[in-house]
Amino acid sequence: MNVLITGATGLVGSQIADLFISKGHTVHYLTTRSSAIRTEPNYKGFLWNVKNMTIDSSCIDGVDTIIHLAGESVFQRWTAAAKESIMSSRIDSTQLLIDLLKDNDHTVQQVITASAIGIYPDDQDAEAFKENDIPPYADNYLADVCIAWESIAQQFRETGVQLSIVRIGIVLAAQGGALEQMAQPVKYYAGAGFGNGKMWQSWIAIDDLVGIFYYLSENRLEGVYNGVAPHPVRNRPMMEAIGKAMGKPVFLPNVPKFVMKLMLGEMAAVVLSSQHVSSERIEEAGYQFKYPQLDQH
Repeated sequence: MNVLITGATGLVGSQIADLFISKGHTVHYLTTRSSAIRTEPNYKGFLWNVKNMTIDSSCIDGVDTIIHLAGESVFQRWTAAAKESIMSSRIDSTQLLIDLLKDNDHTVQQVITASAIGIYPDDQDAEAFKENDIPPYADNYLADVCIAWESIAQQFRETGVQLSIVRIGIVLAAQGGALEQMAQPVKYYAGAGFGNGKMWQSWIAIDDLVGIFYYLSENRLEGVYNGVAPHPVRNRPMMEAIGKAMGKPVFLPNVPKFVMKLMLGEMAAVVLSSQHVSSERIEEAGYQFKYPQLDQH
């Protein structure tokens, strides 16, 4: 199998690339820097520039699957400029790939694109959301990004390929991602729950998230899948688990919502929203989680 990965140098993309290579497959990746181009038998780089809407069309030569992860990080203060970049980086890069497939002969059979569970409504008392439980959508900027990203991705079907979408939860990894942001106060013995501490946190170990992308590709599974573990937890237990893993107790009172908003601005929605999300569909498709429980991670 030959796969093209966008965002291949990021937290998730780099590990997806490693997994495919370890399984004997060939990885093509896109980069904006000539200095980052590598040409090895099973790992090849190609140039693209999303701002200029240019791409080396040979990146899809012999490719069966595209895994689309590229997008500006949401873990920054959401200034007007940052919000524009977060949105446009996803929409424009997706459009560039769609145009690439429309304008060129290709062997691509499947596109797997990322989204996020931020698309689901913020509800502390809701039953676990399944993939077809929306609309209604969440009413915030992050949901707007997810809605727009998933909407434009539907155009991939017009190019004759299968489309799969992974709505990614809170990724637990040793470095980077949401966990790194949540662990900062714990690191300095200032760990505490957020808000009332009762928000649902639908998390996933990075090994399982990478495994889901591989599983969807290997089995040509189409449609929307939640990239979350089977057993979400509420915020306070999540912070306590982080503290335990770091050997630093979480004993302070919860940080009020208004303080979080003062500290993080509108981006506080990422950690204050409550999304109780189900992994049932990917499990029914046959994927077996390595880390179904938080205390196993």
